[in-house]
Order: sequence, then C-alpha cells, then structure tokens
Amino acid sequence: MKSKVISCIVSGIEKRVSGPTIAKMAVKFGNEEQFESHYVCREARQLLKNRIQPEQVQTQLLPTGKRPFSIDLQVLARLKLLKRPKVERTKANSNLVFTPTEPKQYDTFKAYVEEMTGGKDGCQIPYGGTCIRPDIYFDNEYSKEPRCAPCPYVEHCQCVNKNKR
Repeated sequence: MKSKVISCIVSGIEKRVSGPTIAKMAVKFGNEEQFESHYVCREARQLLKNRIQPEQVQTQLLPTGKRPFSIDLQVLARLKLLKRPKVERTKANSNLVFTPTEPKQYDTFKAYVEEMTGGKDGCQIPYGGTCIRPDIYFDNEYSKEPRCAPCPYVEHCQCVNKNKR
C-alpha cells in the first residue's frame, strides 16, 4: 500500500501518512475511509488533550488560504478528545470561605424526631422513613428485647421498616 495525503478533521492540515500506518489504522477503524474520516493530526490531538476547544484549535492551526469548516464533535467524542475546558481559577473563586449557617431550631422534641425520620414535609415516609440511630438497631440483633427498644426516639419515629407499631 502506498502512502497517502490525509486531511485532519480538526485543523485541516494535510499530512502524508505511510502505507503501513494506513493499513494498521484501517484495521482499527474498520476500513480506510473510516480512518480518513477520523484522522486528527498530532498537533491538534495534543491541543485537544490539553482541553482546548476544537474551534480554538482550528483557528490556531488552520493553514493560510483555507476557510474554517464545521467539526464533527461526535467523532472527537468517540476518539475521547472532546473534553470540557478547564475552569479558570481566580482569586475571587479560590478565596471563598465556608460560612456555616445557624442550626435549625425545632419547637418540640416530637417535631425534631418526625423531621429527621420522615424527612422534610414527610418525603421519606412513603419509602419507609430513615432511622436516626441505626447503630442501636444493628447492635441489638441478637438481643431478646425489640431492636428499637433502647432508642430514645422510638416514641415519635417514622421509620416503619424498623419500628413495628
């Protein structure tokens, strides 16, 4: 097989590719036409791996006299060359300090237990609720008393999976 001039799908740069390379890549991509439709030159590949967007790579590497063209992003995604751009970190972004909010205050002990076991507005009740003290539940596995007996929240607990009322 002879060498061939192939155009990059990102930059438009035409490169001569040797016959053995074409044969090897034709096996990888299925056939020679598929390889040509997926060919990305080395310079464009390096820039794409450095998270530079395909349009910017094209403007940097596009040969003089060639007009910009559309880039098939699905092909780049298949080749794992399409990545999100890096987020620019500025002093304003990096100096954010966590400021904790005041703890929520409950009117009664019952209101606290019902919200913690049933979720906000009872959203967890259809799913069986959630246990505040699973350590007590699992520690009492071999005890003769009911599993939730030593739990201080058992009176108002919404967890039907463990609290058999």
